[in-house]
Formats: sequence, C-alpha cells, structure tokens
Amino acid sequence: MICISVSFKKTKDEIRQRFAFSAEEAGCFLKKSMDREMINGGVILSTCNRSELYLTAGGDEASFAGFSKNEDGKWIKLIEEEISMVKGISVNEIRKNCLYYQGKDAVAHLFKVVSGLDSMVLGEDEIFHQAKAAYQLSLDTGATDHELNILFQGAFNCGRLTRAKTGIHETPISIGTLTANRVEGFLESNIEKCGDDKGDRGSVLIVGATGQIGSIVAKDLIDKGITVIGTARSHSTGNEHWDREGITWIDFGKRYEYIDRVSAIVSATKSPHYTLTRDEFFESRRTEKPLLLVDLAMPYDIDRDIERESAVELMGIDHFRELSKKNTALKENEAEKMRRMVADCVEDTLKRLYIRNFQAMGLKAEEWFSKMIFYLKDSLDSDTLLKVLERIYEVEEGEKKPLN
Repeated sequence: MICISVSFKKTKDEIRQRFAFSAEEAGCFLKKSMDREMINGGVILSTCNRSELYLTAGGDEASFAGFSKNEDGKWIKLIEEEISMVKGISVNEIRKNCLYYQGKDAVAHLFKVVSGLDSMVLGEDEIFHQAKAAYQLSLDTGATDHELNILFQGAFNCGRLTRAKTGIHETPISIGTLTANRVEGFLESNIEKCGDDKGDRGSVLIVGATGQIGSIVAKDLIDKGITVIGTARSHSTGNEHWDREGITWIDFGKRYEYIDRVSAIVSATKSPHYTLTRDEFFESRRTEKPLLLVDLAMPYDIDRDIERESAVELMGIDHFRELSKKNTALKENEAEKMRRMVADCVEDTLKRLYIRNFQAMGLKAEEWFSKMIFYLKDSLDSDTLLKVLERIYEVEEGEKKPLN
C-alpha cells in the first residue's frame, strides 16, 4: 500500500482545496484506476484538513513489503499523472505539496490518522468517522482488496482501543471548548433558577459570536443543545454570519436588553472599549437570578466593577488559558501512551496480513506447521516475521520469490 497525502502539515487551505475529492470524484477515480489495472484497490480520505489516497498496486506489480518491484517509481508516477489529469494540477505541484508513504510507513500513517494522532487537534474524534465513511464508500463500490480490508479494519479497531484506553479524546484544550463546557456546567448547576418550566436549560448571549473564539463557543453550546443568542454589528456585510440552527442573531446595540433574558454572557471581541459597562449593566438588570459572565478578550470586554457590586460570577481568559495549559500537559502524557498503543496495533496488523498472504500460497497445511507460524507471530516483530516467512517460502518453492 502507498499513501499520497496533502494535509495541513505542509500546505495552506487554498492549496488543499485543489486536491479535495468529492465522494463522486473519489468513486470515479478509483473505478477508472482499477479498470486500467493501475491499482487493486483504494480509499480516498478527503476532509478540510487533508486529502489522502491509500492505494494498493495493480496487476503484476502488486507487492506489500516495500514495493520491491516499484523501486524505479513507475507505478507511483502513473498515479501522479492520473491525479494530475483529474484535478488539473501539474505533477510538479503534486510532488511539491504531497507527502508520500509506502509499505510499513503507509500503514503506520493510516493508524495515526484514524487514531487522531496526526490531527491538527490532537486526539480529535471526527477524523475516525470520516475515515470510516471513506472506507465504506470504497467497500460499497467494490474498490477494496484483502490488503485494504485488513489494514483499515485494523486501524478502526486501533482507534476504538485508544479511545477506550486513554483520556486524550476527552481532554479539551481549545479555550472556546473549555468555555462552552464551563457555561454548560453553570447552567446545569443552576437549572432550576436558569431554565423554565418547559425544561429549558437556559440561554446564552455571545457578544462577538462571529469571531474566532466566539464562534467556537457558540457552535459547541449549540451542539450541547443550549440556546445561543449572538450579536452582530448593524453595519455588518452579513458575510461574517454563519447559518446554524439554534442561534438567534441580534444587533450589537440591543445586547443590554437581553441581560435578564439569559443565564450566561460570553464576550469575545477585539473592541478597545467595554462591551458591558457597570452603569448600563445595572440600569438594565432587574432580577437577581444567577448569571455567569465570561470575558475572553484582552483588553477586557467587561467592566470589573460589575462583579464587585453584584452577585454575578465573572471569569476571565486567564482562567481558561491556565486550564488549557494543564489539559495540554495531560494530553501530551496520554498521547505518548497512545503512540505506543498505535505502534503495537500496527505490528499486530502487519503480522496478520503477512500470515494471511503466506497461507494464501497454499503451503503446508499440517496442524503443527500452522501452530509454528502463530508461535512465530507472537515471538517476532513484523519485519523479522516477514523475513522468516519469505525464507520458508523460498525453501518450499525452491526459488526466490516475494511473499506478497
């Protein structure tokens, strides 16, 4: 197997967009390549952060361990030319922007991707589901072979294992996500005072919901089923807004009208002036129900006198920065544990693949021989096991041939 990858690690958004495959394009590319016997099978994973082609060699060129028959690069060059034709990108640009993995390196890369170790946000879950969808598309269209099936199933099992055995996927480090979690906790602890008799958990006003951090907070809260009200400037072009069920947009100038209607206010703007001042806040506030204020701006968005003169709870960005640092340290510790688990999964899957290919050769079927092979699997690393199996094959056949 080889992997040709363009990702956030090496290329910018505008370049990655040119390499993106829709589901229809991926299906057509794989079918055409298989019809021309360029590949035995393939899976194309295309997300906002990466586009990757996982392909197994076609025709007589098929070889797993190192692509020994493709040392001159002819097979990979054919794939590059096909990508160039389909996407309208020169071969030179492909080589300049893509990362290439083959054999064992390609397998290790796949497992890291599926487990979230290769993601922009370490340990994120979404890539696992995106990889499953990409594999299912290939499976449904008959574009996979036994090699891809074994490797992708192994990667998914590894992804599930690492999620179950480590806390990396449950340790947020984004300030926006940490804020949303804190707001949710506040609403839950004050649900009787914040909500209504219809089971509403309370609502949140986000000043600066179109900004980088504000939009993350808004989207995370919406995903949690919490009602969000976002402010927008009256002179906004509208391009800054994002459409999402669960958010209501109001003019920035009306923000004080909502102080008594919401249970939490998050402010995350780049304004040099306060978005909430002491005098206007108290002129607008008529109730004493619990209210959480979160100021994610620097300089401050919220006048600190508000907290000193009322029962509201005010939290600043420094709190979430410290929490983010602690979570990052925890995540790194879990990531190291996860790397070791992924490496073990890669080894086990490669061994299973090598033994499957060896058995497909139809050599000795005696029970003792099968037991010996599985004993070797438990005793040797994948590279050594491959060499032993190839040597057995050579002796049995009387000539030197690649195992796969």
